[in-house]
Amino acid sequence: MFKIVNREEMSEGNVILNEIEAPKIAAKAQPGQFVILKSGEDGERIPLTMAETDAEKGTITVIYMVVGKSTALFKTLQVGNGFTDVIGPLGKPTHVEKIGHVVCVGGGTGIAVLHPITRAMKEIGNHVTSIIGARSKDLLILEDKMKAASHDLRVCTDDGSYGHHGFVTEVLKEILEAGKIDQVVAIGPVPMMKFVSLI
Repeated sequence: MFKIVNREEMSEGNVILNEIEAPKIAAKAQPGQFVILKSGEDGERIPLTMAETDAEKGTITVIYMVVGKSTALFKTLQVGNGFTDVIGPLGKPTHVEKIGHVVCVGGGTGIAVLHPITRAMKEIGNHVTSIIGARSKDLLILEDKMKAASHDLRVCTDDGSYGHHGFVTEVLKEILEAGKIDQVVAIGPVPMMKFVSLI
């Protein structure tokens, strides 16, 4: 069993953070990689990108939105409970190099996937500007962690309840027009990704 050592309900209880004991995975995992989780013998296998890893503590952190039967079952697991299977790290790590000024753009639960990449980009020596957004302030996640992983953090909400009133793509366009940017990393819902690709 892979025990849950920390659990948080985020974004009005529809987004759940689980910090899970998995020392072998934590020792090897790199930004952009994922794990497959299963709760119980009859549970469905769910792939989730790791939002954070801590090799010293031997833990990995996943953040997921409750959208169906399996994630609803995951939500019932509390601290001390665990997953029967955690397989990983899987997938090709995100390429990270010192390139200059990097803009990291995240929307919704995509921020969880973006966080380890942003942190790695900063640690390797890039100047990192991050733009994160959600429909409203209540749905925004990981603001403090993204602030720590960035030199400059911009926050947007669709309804104007916090930060810039509007979309992350509007702020991205302003930054791109203002000066030289060496790389943009964007992770979020399909409409956001579509508009990022058009800028």
